[in-house]
This record gives sequence, structure tokens and C-alpha cells, in this order.
Amino acid sequence: MAILQRTATLLRWTLTTVGALTLITGVWLMRDGPLFLDRLVTEQDQPAHAEAIICLCGGLSDHDLPMEEGWKRIYAALQLQLDGFAPVIIFSGGGTGRVSEAEVYAEAARWLGADPATFRLETESGSTAQHAPNLLRLDGHPVTRDSSLIIVTSELHSKRAAMCFRKAGFTNFRMVSSYVSSRRDASLVREARVSDAPGFHPNGKRYDDAINRLKWGVEKLIDTFREIVAIAYYKVRGYV
Repeated sequence: MAILQRTATLLRWTLTTVGALTLITGVWLMRDGPLFLDRLVTEQDQPAHAEAIICLCGGLSDHDLPMEEGWKRIYAALQLQLDGFAPVIIFSGGGTGRVSEAEVYAEAARWLGADPATFRLETESGSTAQHAPNLLRLDGHPVTRDSSLIIVTSELHSKRAAMCFRKAGFTNFRMVSSYVSSRRDASLVREARVSDAPGFHPNGKRYDDAINRLKWGVEKLIDTFREIVAIAYYKVRGYV
């Protein structure tokens, strides 16, 4: 009987603790509080002039379109090129579909206004660990372990990607996840666009309400935990 009482007490204490932590975390995310854990999986640098910009492809959504994070990578790579940080963008990614991720990302970059003559494609990589070695075998634009590179990927993916490139012997690269060109009057800077539609006026509608902040915060928290597990797995497998 005493054992059952202790077990019930322990269970109530556990459920109360978990409930309190869940409530506190939810309120924290609703208030857009920092996660802190994301610092374990991010590595960010200031861009510098390089031989090439490497845009790591991040998967495709329905209809063979880039995923949301993929669009951000494409746009950051284009903006870096627009400011003259490198003359070439190399899209790196294979995938499981009938068309490679690199091709889709390059197509999206063309839609955003980039010059396809400056693109190179690496279409064999199927994982983060494969980008670096496959780039060394790329035809048409030689990449060496000493090449100066800007590697563009998502913020929460940046640490693992950097570790993989170091493991492959690359010594001169910078990790960048977000960038907007300083040429604010350029047609390729979407933040500089203004409406041509007659009678259009911004309505002031906002989407960062508490529920959306909670949703975004939970998604980022899950992605952070996923990256922590992925880095641990890569270490066990010897990829980093």
C-alpha cells in the first residue's frame, strides 16, 4: 500500500512539473523569448569576398518547389552575389525526385532575377555530409579545400554543415544564413519594392499574434532538438 502511495505521489509530482514547464515554455514562446538552445547548433559569420557562394539545397515541397527555408537560402545567396561577394553561385543538392534540388533552386533563383550564366549545379548530394566531398569533384568550376567560399544554409543547419566541411578539410569558408543587399534601390532587392497596383494602401494587418508566435517557437524548438540529435548522430558515424 505504501509503495502505491509513493508511486501515486511521484506520478502527481511528475505530471505537475511537466505541466508547469509546458505552461512556462508556452508563455515564453508566445512572448517571443529566445530559445538559447539554438546557439548550440548555429554558426554564423560576416560575409567576405570569396571565389564562390555555395547554396546548400534544403529539400522540396509539393509540386517540386523549394521548401520555405530553401527560398530563404536562395534569396540570401542572390543578395550576396548582388553585393559582389562572389561571381558564382553553386547550388548543391540531389534529392529523391525526378529532378534534382539543385536544378529547382537554380530555377527559383532565375525567377528572383539572378543571372543563370553565373550558376553551377552539384546534383549528387543526398545528405549534409555529402556536399563537401561532392563539391571537390564538381566539373566546370573547380573547388578545392583551400577555396574561399561562402556557404549559405539555414541558421539551425549551419553548425552541422560547417562541421562537415571542416571534416572534409575545407579551411577557408564563412557560414551565412540571412543577408539583404545594401543596394536598396536594386530591382533584385525585394525589400526595396513598392506597389504598382492602383489604389493599393498597406492595411497594417499583422500575423505575429500570440498563437502564431507559439507555433513558430514550437517549430523552432523541435528543429533545434532535431539538429542536436543529428549532430550527435554525425559524430557517432564519424561524419564530423
